[in-house]
Amino acid sequence: MTMMEIVKSLAFWGPGCVIAGIIIYAVYSLASKIGVAFVKAQQDLAAATAQQAQSMEGLRQSLTEYIRKDNTEHQEMLVLLKYLAQHHEALVAVAREHNNRHRNGSDDEIDC
Repeated sequence: MTMMEIVKSLAFWGPGCVIAGIIIYAVYSLASKIGVAFVKAQQDLAAATAQQAQSMEGLRQSLTEYIRKDNTEHQEMLVLLKYLAQHHEALVAVAREHNNRHRNGSDDEIDC
């Protein structure tokens, strides 16, 4: 059925039906335009959400790598500090031993 046939059928039923048909057609046209715009907006929103999810995954991986690297550096520093503390203790022990040997009146004491 074409639009003209619809209008002729409605005219047969009276002017009220013609006005109702025009209103229904206008509402349908408006709703279809709004519906298309709404669907487009929802698709854009879904695409933006997917893109944000991808960037968040990249951020998560980046943070994980940074934390691992920072953890490794921290562990290396702890190992180095333990090494330095052990050598410091050894040097203090050597200095004390040296001072004990030379306490017999010699002036070449080492301060610890």
